[in-house]
Amino acid sequence: MTGLGSWLVEAREARGLTLEDAERDTRISRRYLQALEEEQFTVIPAPVYARGFLRSYSQYLGLDPQEAMARYPREEDAYAPPVAQTASGGRPQTRQQPRPSRQPAGQEAGRPTWKRPTPIRGTGEGVVPAPAPPEQRREDDWEPMIGVDIGVPVPTRRLDRDPAAPARTAVVVLVAVAAIVMVVLLALFLSRAGGGDSDGGIIPNSSNVEGAGADGDASGDGASGATDEAPTSTISAAVAGIVPEVRGLTQDTAIAEIRAAGFLPNVQTRPSNEDEGIVFDQSPAPNTEGPGGSEVTILVSEGPE
Repeated sequence: MTGLGSWLVEAREARGLTLEDAERDTRISRRYLQALEEEQFTVIPAPVYARGFLRSYSQYLGLDPQEAMARYPREEDAYAPPVAQTASGGRPQTRQQPRPSRQPAGQEAGRPTWKRPTPIRGTGEGVVPAPAPPEQRREDDWEPMIGVDIGVPVPTRRLDRDPAAPARTAVVVLVAVAAIVMVVLLALFLSRAGGGDSDGGIIPNSSNVEGAGADGDASGDGASGATDEAPTSTISAAVAGIVPEVRGLTQDTAIAEIRAAGFLPNVQTRPSNEDEGIVFDQSPAPNTEGPGGSEVTILVSEGPE
């Protein structure tokens, strides 16, 4: 034993592999793998296959192929035929070849020429050896062999699966779903918030409050109440997504128009020749399309300087 077989067995058992696993992964016959581990190299058809199988098997087990080839015995030692010995432990017996029988010279001379056997070239004998029968190959012992250099896959049972991996995947999926739901809800909130006031864009006139007593004089003369000035209201003509024309309007009216169109008002005051509280400029320009929730800047007059 050169220690090669035990070295291979220890490496395979350390990885928790069986010969069936190695046969499935390396596509090398189990019989040849077992021959490598038992150092029975004569089972393998030729030394070139033995070296190729050893190189692939050692690489599969995570060993150094160069060290494995260094442990491999010489070909004459690995494939030396067994020597038969005598029972007494003496010199090996040699099989004596039977000598061909010779016929008397008289009989050979008395044969016709065409009946005499043709002598073998280089010998003086007249015996023609019978051709050896072709060697019959047993189908049971024959196995297809693979190439020397084969792709060695990683053993399937070398690494253990992380039990916490499914839990981490579930957490990531839940976080992603929650983020998507929050984005959708935020978009809906912004679209509704940019749609204008809750009163549908109807701006009450300040005259609605005039004429009303502090004590709510509803029980007074009905006729006089009927003849009071009726409250008026202004319906906004703003179109969602279109910047309205607010120049010349009061600050409150301009803010209501901007909100009705789905924009956010940005009020800035400047001295101007216009009356106090009147919008004299705006940005963006009127009738400009814009995304909902964007700002519209208006300049409100502070009165003449």
